[in-house]
Amino acid sequence: MSSLRTLFVATEPNGGNPNSGVLDMGDWFRTANQSNNYHSNKRFHSQYRMILDGILRTESGSNFSHFRFMDLKATGGGAKSKESDIVNYIESKALEIAQYFFSRNENFGLRPHAIVLLGNSAYDLFSAQVFDTLRKYNPGLKWVQMRHPSARTVANDLLRSACTGINVHLTSIDQRVHKWFCKRRLQYGWTTA
Repeated sequence: MSSLRTLFVATEPNGGNPNSGVLDMGDWFRTANQSNNYHSNKRFHSQYRMILDGILRTESGSNFSHFRFMDLKATGGGAKSKESDIVNYIESKALEIAQYFFSRNENFGLRPHAIVLLGNSAYDLFSAQVFDTLRKYNPGLKWVQMRHPSARTVANDLLRSACTGINVHLTSIDQRVHKWFCKRRLQYGWTTA
């Protein structure tokens, strides 16, 4: 499974310099380690790694080599995404965004086999702005929706358990997406969006 290229999709970065000065999230994840205290955000790093390890079915530090991270709006925002700003960004940068999903250029990065939509706003905006084109031009793509790992209601043990079976929930892009939700310890599980 190690050749499974995975793209994580979020809405926008939180602030203009959100991650210890490392603005490329792929680089942020690949360089985060114990010696730099995971760029002061170990919980965030750990939760993404759980998702990726589950998809790749192995726990390995090299898993981040099979991973890309994109924000539908690549410029900083606030703690809460403003939907109209993200829609405007997607519409004005449509070709740049499309590269992440369709690229056959190894220098840029090859198109993914699976995408993970992070949070409800990523799902809503992706569905409204990108989905139809993607379904048409990359029909072999698989997808799943997860809670955004920065959400404080996500408990690590519940996320780890969900990720052990995440591949069962990777569905074809032409089927309804499976969604894992977590609203504290008593409300969590899989559903369809």
